[in-house]
Amino acid sequence: MPFRFTIATLPAAAVRALVLVLILHTAPAMGEGDDNFFDHWAFQPLTMPTPPRPPSPDWEQTPLDAFVATKLAEHDLAPSPPADRRTLIRRITYGLTGLPPTREEVERFMNDAAPNAYERAVDRLLSSPHYGEQWTRHWLDVARYSDTKGYVYAREERFWTHAWAYRDWVVRALNEDMPYNRFLLLQLAADQVADRRKNDLAAMGFLTLGRRFLGVRREVIDDRIDVLCRGTMALTVSCARCHDHKYDPIPTADYYSLYGVFDSCLEKLQVLDESPGDEAFRAELAKRQEALRAKLRQYANESSQRARERIADYLFAQSELHKFPADGFDQIFQKSDLLPAFVRRWERYLRQAKLEGDPIFTMWHAYAELAPARFSDQAAEVAARFLASPESVHPAIAAAFATPPQSFREVCDRYGAVFGEVDRQWQAALAAAEDGSPPTLLDDPDAEALRQALYGEDAACRVPDGPISHSETFFDSGSLTELWKLQGEVDRWLINSQAPVRTALTLVDQAEPVEPRVFRRGNPLNLGEDVPRRFLSVLGGEERGPFEVGSGRLELAQAIVDPQNPLTARVIVNRVWAHHFGAGLVTTPSDFGLRADPPSHPELLDWLAARFVQDGWSLKQLHRWIVLSATYRQSSAPPSDLAQRKRLMQVDPDNRLLWRMNPRRLTFEETRDSLLQATGSLDRAIGGKPANLFAQPFPRRRTLYGLIDRQYFPSTLRIFDCASPDLHTPERSETTVPQQALFFLNHPLMVERAQELAKLARELKDPREGVARIFQRAYQRDPSETEITDALKLLRSVEGEAFQPPQTAADWQYGYGAFDEATQRVAGFMPLPHFTGDAWQGGPKRPDDKLGWVQLTATGGHPGNDRRHAAVRRWTAPRGMTIAIRSHLVHEAPAGDGVRAFIVSSEQGLLNSTSIHQDAADLNMDALEVKQGATIDFVIDIGEVLNSDQFLWTATLEEQPGSTVWNSATDFPTVAAARLDGWEMLAQVVLCANEFLFVD
Repeated sequence: MPFRFTIATLPAAAVRALVLVLILHTAPAMGEGDDNFFDHWAFQPLTMPTPPRPPSPDWEQTPLDAFVATKLAEHDLAPSPPADRRTLIRRITYGLTGLPPTREEVERFMNDAAPNAYERAVDRLLSSPHYGEQWTRHWLDVARYSDTKGYVYAREERFWTHAWAYRDWVVRALNEDMPYNRFLLLQLAADQVADRRKNDLAAMGFLTLGRRFLGVRREVIDDRIDVLCRGTMALTVSCARCHDHKYDPIPTADYYSLYGVFDSCLEKLQVLDESPGDEAFRAELAKRQEALRAKLRQYANESSQRARERIADYLFAQSELHKFPADGFDQIFQKSDLLPAFVRRWERYLRQAKLEGDPIFTMWHAYAELAPARFSDQAAEVAARFLASPESVHPAIAAAFATPPQSFREVCDRYGAVFGEVDRQWQAALAAAEDGSPPTLLDDPDAEALRQALYGEDAACRVPDGPISHSETFFDSGSLTELWKLQGEVDRWLINSQAPVRTALTLVDQAEPVEPRVFRRGNPLNLGEDVPRRFLSVLGGEERGPFEVGSGRLELAQAIVDPQNPLTARVIVNRVWAHHFGAGLVTTPSDFGLRADPPSHPELLDWLAARFVQDGWSLKQLHRWIVLSATYRQSSAPPSDLAQRKRLMQVDPDNRLLWRMNPRRLTFEETRDSLLQATGSLDRAIGGKPANLFAQPFPRRRTLYGLIDRQYFPSTLRIFDCASPDLHTPERSETTVPQQALFFLNHPLMVERAQELAKLARELKDPREGVARIFQRAYQRDPSETEITDALKLLRSVEGEAFQPPQTAADWQYGYGAFDEATQRVAGFMPLPHFTGDAWQGGPKRPDDKLGWVQLTATGGHPGNDRRHAAVRRWTAPRGMTIAIRSHLVHEAPAGDGVRAFIVSSEQGLLNSTSIHQDAADLNMDALEVKQGATIDFVIDIGEVLNSDQFLWTATLEEQPGSTVWNSATDFPTVAAARLDGWEMLAQVVLCANEFLFVD
């Protein structure tokens, strides 16, 4: 009887294994089921289709309209009427510059009767320096821009020195209308472009601005391959890292061909300014750079020498490679340890020696192939074979193996002895040399061949040249920490300089390029076949040759921007189209593979791409073709006829056929910039170092110049769908969530803008004129009579309702001091100097440079860094009376040792006290006589250590008998600070409306 089972009878591990087997056996291999993947539309040569004869010639403004109108006619649809002039000027101004038009620009355009008024407006905006800023922001999403490296485990400076210089380079390149093919070429290989300008080196930030991945080089390279291929050609090449691409014609070998290109490159930091800073700045910079170089040379020499002294161990390690993991940030090594990086370097060196028949290592390879169990039996046969052909073995090695070894360990030890003797000869020669004339080689050619295996440029014992980021795995952890500290000293000197210092982090080719090998299943310890460094087979063909110049990076860049490459022009045209219309002709801007939906207008995409190349890769000309079209000028409003609207929703609900313009909401950057412009506060300066957008006082420059922190990405940017700097972002999500509304209602930035706009209205005596000014600033138009009436009604409703804090609030003070154990009083009470709107503290940032962590909020706070800076909430008696005190104290954090709390009377001294750690306590007094002017202090300081000392402490003081109650929470001034007056409320309402937040 056959054995039967069901899934339910199998253990969980067996079920998982079965599922995995089914997935692997049923998943299609590359191109399986689609033998014609090379016929895919995206891989076809770029041609110039002839625009069709439009069904409505009078509607056409540029040739692209013919393609759109024809497609609409095929579905028995018609385009929408043109948008009104006010909508058009707002649309093109936002689209090309990311800013709203001014009131004067709107009126000038609406009153311009010239037939080419719209064309002139487009040319004016394309010539604006703000054009480059707007389209740089779009490109930075593609380039996964960030001013910081991400999590670096405190091992290196987390801020990039070169990020903002790259951002400014993109702005300038776009404003100059740099041809797109050169724009890409410089970002990939500016170091090898002969006619580059010096500042063009900053362009290579495109490759070097990614995450640091805690120094794991293979992850950094993968990130560069991903941003390069998805960003420029919309190919998901990184999917082939572990296996042939499941859907697209990208084999794993292609991935590692590109991997070899970047593995053959070193990072190089260069200062771009001819004379950065003053003389003192330059001297200190040179001093720090030399300290880094000297220590790097010293530690590299020391680490290399330790590797030479342990050659026997490194050779034996080749028999137990499983004990040496791939590089990772969590590995800690002592100087006495074998370093996995050297082990792997020896693995590659020995493999190459075997391929070349190097006589130094022929015997080692022969013995390495013997099985351990039969080693002693077969060693004599190996020795006899080599004695019969002595020319295949280096003489010194042959002498060392005159007798057969008994184990592979002994083989390695004999090799170690031979190399040790040669190293002693070399060190003796160096010591005997006269000053200034050290030898460059040993006199004996055989000994010199062995010395080259120890000291040559490609020697396995030698720490490779290059910066720390390239060679860090060849150092012990202590040395590496010191090297990164010195690198951080250089970086911070550049970052913190008073005058901005522009730098570029470029890639340069190694002297000897790496010959890549496939990582089987993506495992760097499981190496497969060799692959040449060359271009992708789907674009270059199977007969493509390997790259011949250095790493091949320049040749790779040239292949990407080659006009015969069918992807590059299509991809950028689609990206530009998507930013203008809200969706691309291809809806997956960074994936043109077989799983992507086909273009909605394939002939239009090809016509635009071919024309783009024909026009010299000019992005500004591409913009002209798009924004001058009748398609772009359509109204975004759906038809008023319900039956017609219903049919449109049935035929084309997503507007893929472009029967109207898509309404578009402002991005966060556009919203913030518009808020600043509406209040007359926008600083239009171009370029420079970034500033924290959310630190008060809020910066006034465009949002493009705000700090992008990869590790601590601001939550406000997240809730408004800003691009994650962790990876290439092809398109932004568009969500509507409650946090967005809360930002407009409560965020200090929004409150500040409303207050600034209200000030502009208050300058005018006539309330109607004040209302008009708010509308003109926000919407670039006058309000209607109905809007004026409603605005005045709001103002009148708020009059007389100005918030008044409770009278009891005046009896509280918020400060710091110390509890004096001897006098049982508070000593040195001083008011806290800064109020944030929610808390009293030492300054705008915490910890404050002088007062540290001390803070008081409505419900608690934090003591200062020591007991001299206790947090003190002081109540002063307005008259003589009897009071009762009720207070509740909470310390929640498990870390640290808690806090000490005291209730102190200026008349009677200590009234109550406790020490508390992760607990709660009530500190009460039933009846206490106080005189007018007497104080009651609620004092809290740290335990023995400063660690997690935040606390909650609310108190009430009740007059007895009487009705007056002082409450520490409700008397706190937070509520008063957040209340807006009538004009400020009106300004906030106007700035929160859809008319402000949408382009149309």
